[in-house]
Amino acid sequence: MGITERRIREKERKRSTMLDAAESILIEKGLDHLSMEYVAEIAEVSKGSLYQYFQNKNDLVLGICYRATQLLNNSFKEVLESNRNGLMLVRELGERYLNYVKDHPQYYSSMKFLDNLHSSGVGGESDYLELCTKNRQEGFRLMVEAIQRGIDDGSIKNDFPAEQLALLFWSTSHGVVTISYMHQNYEHFKLLERIGMQENELFNAYMHILGCGIAADT
Repeated sequence: MGITERRIREKERKRSTMLDAAESILIEKGLDHLSMEYVAEIAEVSKGSLYQYFQNKNDLVLGICYRATQLLNNSFKEVLESNRNGLMLVRELGERYLNYVKDHPQYYSSMKFLDNLHSSGVGGESDYLELCTKNRQEGFRLMVEAIQRGIDDGSIKNDFPAEQLALLFWSTSHGVVTISYMHQNYEHFKLLERIGMQENELFNAYMHILGCGIAADT
């Protein structure tokens, strides 16, 4: 291994250590407690060293979001390696998304942070902003691919183009997943209890309605 390669690896190792520290704070304390000072303390680096890798708190959260979107896309790609029909692939993608939020709430919160940055128009100069955006676009493309397979194999109606169906699926599933996230992470959120519904029942009902709407007549 040459000197240049060794330096690159060491730099990436330090960056990863800092992101690990930021992620641990996000898990244990939440976004409001994440700060450059706290991350530097947990990562056991100087604040000046941290600023060499990340410009500010936003940059750190976007770094976590990059990890989050990479993990989710890799999970989606595993689903698309299956030779099942498109309708089944769409359901599996939905299940993967829901389980992802359950298993990695800190990643979902980082993606919500990205959405808020987009909506506010405040993104700064972070390289991670573009990387996260590209990953989100790739995730959407994977959904389009699953739906297009279903249209091609006859398991999904061809009433709408695949991109339009993907947009509808993404926007509506986002609402279901957000309810699941709030149910797990906000003690005051009691909507599911009030209407007597479990998380899995909510998801299954949603997928049933979706499946009835897009499934081709047999």
